[in-house]
Amino acid sequence: MFTRTLKQIFSRGASILINQISVLISLPLLASKLDIYVFGQVAIGFVIVQLSWVVSDWGIQHYSIEKWTEKKTKKEQNFFTSLVIYMNGFIAAICSALLLLISSLSIIDFPVHFAIALIPSILMGGIFPLWFFQVNKCPNEIIIPTFFSRIIFLSIIYFLVIDNNSAYWAFLAQGLNLTLITFYSFFKIFTKHQISLVKIKIVDLFVILKTSSFFLLNAITNNQISTLWGFGLSIVGGPSAMAIFNLGEQVYRAGGVMTNIIAQSIRINFINNSLKDLKFIIIFFISIFVTITIIILNYTDFAVNTFFSNNYSSSIIVIKVMTVAWCINAITKIINFPILGLLAGYNFVNKLNFKILIAHILIFFLWFYFFVSTISMCTLFCGVIFFQLITFLVFSYKYSR
Repeated sequence: MFTRTLKQIFSRGASILINQISVLISLPLLASKLDIYVFGQVAIGFVIVQLSWVVSDWGIQHYSIEKWTEKKTKKEQNFFTSLVIYMNGFIAAICSALLLLISSLSIIDFPVHFAIALIPSILMGGIFPLWFFQVNKCPNEIIIPTFFSRIIFLSIIYFLVIDNNSAYWAFLAQGLNLTLITFYSFFKIFTKHQISLVKIKIVDLFVILKTSSFFLLNAITNNQISTLWGFGLSIVGGPSAMAIFNLGEQVYRAGGVMTNIIAQSIRINFINNSLKDLKFIIIFFISIFVTITIIILNYTDFAVNTFFSNNYSSSIIVIKVMTVAWCINAITKIINFPILGLLAGYNFVNKLNFKILIAHILIFFLWFYFFVSTISMCTLFCGVIFFQLITFLVFSYKYSR
């Protein structure tokens, strides 16, 4: 079971790792070609698109793990897959419209032409069916196309983003990359896996929106909470603050995507096992998380001073705090569904995560009214993450007795 879980993590992680490495490579490229203000606006765009993806997904990454095993017949699988695709596309379209609205009304400092360039990323990323390959334990099918699509992404940034006036190509590059991998994924689903799109009723759409809504809140709280804080900072702090926060948030997000895979793979493979069977794999990954954190903390100064100008020196402490927050969050994730979900059920975990989400929102407003600085925001963010870990440990101990 341990070996099978590792194989699934590595096969799915390969695609994710390719994506995250390409994003991290793009950061110094963009920072060297854009001034810090426009770089901050590009950072706002990446936060917006990330937030739109998690909303468009509507918790399906976790919801599908719990529900796919119930779909025994091809008819049931066709219906569920069609329902998810339609739902994702519907929400992605709404997110695109909202982005154009808030940009045109200047609610955030994000030009309208940037918003238009971001729409392909929102739509394609919103309907990207990664969940399907996850629940069918075949994420290796999209590794090669992911690699080549990310090469195209980096090539466009390198050759076409020249100065502030061409910064929009960063969004178009991302949109093209996602279009290629999304179309390829659907091709595999409809051919190799023989899934067919079927008609659904509006009432069915509202049912899945309702039943998966708590999984969405769980996903935001555990997987994308830094994106929510970043979106808030983009409104109250503007591009300059986002330029500094973005470097730390990208490290947190890159690590977070990998730990999502680990937690989900453990849940998929150990969903019917006892807590005793989980002990070794949990300790194994916690040791890796701590080791990676120590390495990043030791080399952050060198990386920032080597690849970025002096304008970004204040991001060093931000990166370090967000790295510690990532480590705490990574441990929380493998307690989340794999342990606490096993002991208390996923409904209890989802409701608990909703309360943690409320705590994040309250602490963000506390920061806005009393602190304001980016580093103080990151510190408070890390504090809420730590509080969540303690809460999960307490309830895990309570339900294991």
